[in-house]
Amino acid sequence: MSNFKNQNLSILEKIKEFGRHSFVYGIGSVAQSAVGLLMLPILTGHLSKNDFGVYSLVTMITTIASAVLYLGMTSALPRSYFDYECKEDRKQIFTTAFLVLIAGALLQSTIAYLYSSEIALVFLGDLNYGSSVSWALFGGALTFINQFFFTYLRLLRKSLASVVFSLFSLIATIFLTLYFLDLAPGNLSAPFKAITFAQLIIALVFVLFYGSSAFVFKIKTVELPNLFHFGAASIVASFGHMLLEWLDRLIINYHMTLADVGDYSAAFRVGMLVNVVLVVPLTQIWSPMMLEYRNKKNIEELFSLVFSLFIIFGGVVIIFSALFAQDLLPLLVRYSVDQQMVVIFLITAIGVLIYGTTNFVAAGLIYERKIYRLASVYYLVSTIKLLANLSLIPIFGLVGASVAYLLTSTLIPVGVYLFAKKYFVFHVPWWRVQSLTLIVAPALVYAFWGAFHYTVGLTEKLLWLTTSLVLIYCLCFSKAERSSVKRFLDDFLK
Repeated sequence: MSNFKNQNLSILEKIKEFGRHSFVYGIGSVAQSAVGLLMLPILTGHLSKNDFGVYSLVTMITTIASAVLYLGMTSALPRSYFDYECKEDRKQIFTTAFLVLIAGALLQSTIAYLYSSEIALVFLGDLNYGSSVSWALFGGALTFINQFFFTYLRLLRKSLASVVFSLFSLIATIFLTLYFLDLAPGNLSAPFKAITFAQLIIALVFVLFYGSSAFVFKIKTVELPNLFHFGAASIVASFGHMLLEWLDRLIINYHMTLADVGDYSAAFRVGMLVNVVLVVPLTQIWSPMMLEYRNKKNIEELFSLVFSLFIIFGGVVIIFSALFAQDLLPLLVRYSVDQQMVVIFLITAIGVLIYGTTNFVAAGLIYERKIYRLASVYYLVSTIKLLANLSLIPIFGLVGASVAYLLTSTLIPVGVYLFAKKYFVFHVPWWRVQSLTLIVAPALVYAFWGAFHYTVGLTEKLLWLTTSLVLIYCLCFSKAERSSVKRFLDDFLK
């Protein structure tokens, strides 16, 4: 790191802070990301497999457009925000970044108004889906505006406010989706209209309650080059990330059918549970923390401890998912669930966990504003994923697509680490990773093969889960750490 490190961090205090905020943000993340999960049984119950496949592709179009047209400001804001101590300076940075963001939102909305039918024809082969594309792009623009607002709340550690907004988003989106589907059953525009109106209400409420304290009538012109530089690099990286996530849908649609796109998208979305309950809450609190405390002398120790907590909790989630996959999937997907969908779900969950480690290993590139290096990894791995999908999907079908996802999810943090270690590195506790792998492996073997040949009852599954937790506690923590965990839990619960 190029910046001078000053006083030590109080590691225990920061871990407590991380734990408290991660728990609160976890609730907010579950609420925010659970929109997609709770919408899954609603949409699969109201739409055919073909229509759900179209819905997934329209979502892909919106996600890729938003990844470019948010202009990188949600990513650039935290990096510049903590370079200043004065509250007035920070407000000016927020206002400056917001004005740039609004320009991107207006551009996306203009494209939605003028060219939605043409976009539907190119990607979906049917002009009639133009209305769905238009509403999706409008909703996407409002969504990335609100993500910017949520980032501001996290910078101020206003975790409760963030959770309230997230819960409202969840409730409003589900209610409005059911309302619009009741008005026009089977209408693909319904969920996108619901998102648009829900996000519009959230944006207006944020401005009403926080506008006077967040905005100032002055921009930070001196910071514009840094915002644009970091933002542009973030756009390139985000677009590469979107290619990684969505390439498989296009290839499945080309080699197979829209119904297969629907099956894969449904199982993949359930696999993103790991993202909902672990990766997103961690990112929301960890990203500002690692920037705010980057100049402290023992920041590497904090990285190592938080990384350890991440992989341990991730292992617990994977074990739970493996043991209860056959119970969980039918609750969220109204289509018939077979072994193929279980395999896709679990491979996706593992891939999400591995990919989540990028939030740690990329620190050096973020600290030094070298986001283009991050983007180069994304595009290289996107090319590998394209070749893997083209090779595996024609032979192995949907499982081949999930294997390609797991491969590239592993290559991303490895590639990022090779670039970032020059600027910042921390000790990775490999002994924990190895111990955790041994504990997780039997549950995965059961889920991939045993569950379809042998019946294991609820009591046995709960006993298995409890035994795994005990093993994790004994094998993934040192004796001193187990004592610290006890003290930490006692303090945390006070």
